[in-house]
Amino acid sequence: MKLLLNAVIGFACMAAGMGSAAGSDGAGVADLIVYNASITTFSESQPDAEAIAVRSGKIVAVGSNEAILKQKGPATTVVDAKGRRLIPGLNDSHSHYLRGGLSFNYELRWDGVSTLRKALALIRQQAARTPADQWVRVVGGFTPWQFKERRMPTPDELTAASPQRPVFVQYFYSVIVLNRKGLEALGIDRNTPVPDGTTIEKDAAGNPTGNIYATPSPTLFYSLLGRLPKATQAEAENGTRQLFNTLARYGLTSVIDAGGGSFNYPDDYGVPVAMMKAGQLPLRVSFNLFTQHPGKELEDYENWIRDNQAGTNLDTHREHGFELEGAGEWVLWKAGDYENFRAARPSQDAGMEQSLEPILSLFVKNRWPFRIHATYDESISRLLTVIETVNTTSPLNGLRWSFEHAETLRPANITRIKALGGGVAVQDRLYFLGDDFIQRYGADQAGHSPPLRQLLDAGVPLGMGTDATRSSFNPWLGLYFLVTGRTASGATLLAADNRLSREEALKIYSLGSAWFSQEENKKGRIQPGQFADFALLSKDYLRVPAEQIKSIESVLTVVGGKPVYASGPYKKLAADTPPEVIPSWSPLKSTPGFHTQ
Repeated sequence: MKLLLNAVIGFACMAAGMGSAAGSDGAGVADLIVYNASITTFSESQPDAEAIAVRSGKIVAVGSNEAILKQKGPATTVVDAKGRRLIPGLNDSHSHYLRGGLSFNYELRWDGVSTLRKALALIRQQAARTPADQWVRVVGGFTPWQFKERRMPTPDELTAASPQRPVFVQYFYSVIVLNRKGLEALGIDRNTPVPDGTTIEKDAAGNPTGNIYATPSPTLFYSLLGRLPKATQAEAENGTRQLFNTLARYGLTSVIDAGGGSFNYPDDYGVPVAMMKAGQLPLRVSFNLFTQHPGKELEDYENWIRDNQAGTNLDTHREHGFELEGAGEWVLWKAGDYENFRAARPSQDAGMEQSLEPILSLFVKNRWPFRIHATYDESISRLLTVIETVNTTSPLNGLRWSFEHAETLRPANITRIKALGGGVAVQDRLYFLGDDFIQRYGADQAGHSPPLRQLLDAGVPLGMGTDATRSSFNPWLGLYFLVTGRTASGATLLAADNRLSREEALKIYSLGSAWFSQEENKKGRIQPGQFADFALLSKDYLRVPAEQIKSIESVLTVVGGKPVYASGPYKKLAADTPPEVIPSWSPLKSTPGFHTQ
């Protein structure tokens, strides 16, 4: 019924877009008008426009400056875009922002730092500010391939930069580097037991050096990071506000949160839920439930499904504001494969299929959408066999489901996904990890990893995201990657026939991602009837040189007709601004966002 209703709404919105500039409900006074813009609408009947009118959180008219300005009234906020590009709000289809916000104020970010020398200088500066009972931590947003030196810092370099404060540096789920104080604080010595799939490097005398490698499992990474000091309630709330304000700064209006390791529902959701209830989360959030108990996944989901209905919006402030979407991304720990391209491809556990089948059957019978982490085509083949088996006894019948990541997905399995009505959510991971991938698998295989063009040509729903916060929160890096095919080092990864046009890339980062939360008829286009979610850009994405795409920001981000971020000439339009960063020593005081120098 929900899908049928969405289809009806979508047809009505399309019909409205074909009419006059007054939009779907006739002429009237607008709450907000943006004019003199270069608007990318993704509306088939009106692909370009100059102005937009908003009323009661929805777009009511799109058209020429002259037509739209007729809807101005005494209380209308009128914004002159001065020729800037206006786009549908970006939607991160796979992220971990609800978890990431809790520790955001504690993290030193190397996003965009161009040299290891500068990165180490930031460690040194932060160590001087960090209290004795705290750590200097870099746990996401960078790759060693972005540095001129093309390498990770050594433990000795971290010790030299911070002799008195422990330092924790993590590169995705491949490597952790600790300084001497970090080893001491965590109690890691020559006798520390090492879990399967992890290597603690030791020197000639048998003592740990500070390098810890996932080979290929990052299980130890989760436990070590979990032992670092936790933010207070006030710091976690402040960090979540700072993170979501940063996302709005880059033109994001929606995110889909995939849960994450050590982030259990409902116990660990207290901060974002409280903030949502207080109207302090500026973006629309859809979230999936990620089981934390290997071997007890079915029990977890049975309990969650008994107490919760998928598709429930918990936000009383806005439609689709904070919505429980379904299950994922790790629905079964045995089914996981790690995206560590510095190690050989892992194989899924034996007996995975027998454990997964009842879980997927539970989802289908209770109409719970599900998303499954799968990096490699070999893993996807086995997972598809289970989905096909379930479909024979409990038909999917349009239930939304997807694979997440799918870097090495191949044509035969694309056909199988299409036949089952599934989607694929890809991320910008190979912008960061692509050089590792090329070294292990070669340039030929890298050229179609992930197979963007084949997925689009097959008509498989395709969304784009970041997998942040271990990745960068900057969506423009992903758009740059889709368009140029280049990694952070400047190496070419995607083959020419697997790159997207700028319009195609933008479309999957907005309208494409909306499919994964069943909102493609509500957002992702600039047309009457859609949510008034959009961004006015600092540079014209469609026209600037490709290298400048990475430094684009939003100067005005609007969600539900309300400005949630504004800068420069539009700064006064922002209804709310985040409070001062706490604690006073927070790295955000000196590194508030993406480094462009």
